[in-house]
Amino acid sequence: MSQNLKEVYLDLLIRALTGELSDSVLYRSSEITKPDHTGRVMISLEACQELLRRADQEFEAYLKPSGKTASEYLDLDGPGLFSYLNWMNPIAAPHTMCGHQNALKVVECIESVLQHNVPGDVIETGVWKGGMTVLMRGVLKAHDCRNRKVWVADSFQGLPKPDPSLHLKDAIFWFLMTPIQQLSIPFEYVEALFQRYGLLDDQVQFLKGWFCDTLAQAPIEKLAVIRLDGDLYESTRDAMEILYPKLSPGGFLIVDDYGVPCGCRQFIDEYREKHRIDEPLEPISDASVYWQKKPT
Repeated sequence: MSQNLKEVYLDLLIRALTGELSDSVLYRSSEITKPDHTGRVMISLEACQELLRRADQEFEAYLKPSGKTASEYLDLDGPGLFSYLNWMNPIAAPHTMCGHQNALKVVECIESVLQHNVPGDVIETGVWKGGMTVLMRGVLKAHDCRNRKVWVADSFQGLPKPDPSLHLKDAIFWFLMTPIQQLSIPFEYVEALFQRYGLLDDQVQFLKGWFCDTLAQAPIEKLAVIRLDGDLYESTRDAMEILYPKLSPGGFLIVDDYGVPCGCRQFIDEYREKHRIDEPLEPISDASVYWQKKPT
């Protein structure tokens, strides 16, 4: 594939996956998510405010020592929750909520490791509808790379329920995700998305289940690009502790949820401090960051 054709192909792929094409409704339709009986797609501001009030009651005993409401504890008010839930609502949404800037960074990182012969596969942990992993496979295809795999790791059951006595912020965040089923998207939908783009083959490997159960057993020797999208402290921990030691020098670690009001950022900061990782933490967007592991 010529350089110009690669650029055109990847630009169109990104625009399709992020819903930017004029006919993006074709890519937004979903057989596994439907409007409720009222026909509404949006989660109302009133429903979000009620969710926060219910969270105050649900976690009253855990919040009491702080003297804060759930909204104050997360620094997330009704309009903020309204924005989050409708951004993450799979109904009428594109196949990735990560946006163009994040997609471009994935392309940039994969092309860098290909150019510099950094060994290893690529992986995303927490794939939602699968859009970013489809893009990963598309980049390999554009560069005719046949010796690397794309690992697609997800529970396909949404986020695991946190223990509020250990991670109260995550537990409240999980509770507030109830209207969107804690980001649950069935495996069959993600697999079909790869098929839709003509990118389902033996270079795509699915890891179905909780990260703590699947990642340690996966036959992954080396990784060149890791994209973490687990939102919560424990999901981020389970992926990071197993996968980061497999990241080749010169490879990239992308953290999608660093700016989201839950425990992902806390664990990343703790891990970097514990392992004396001093590579610069570079912003991609308000929510996501990345760094490149020091080449040897």
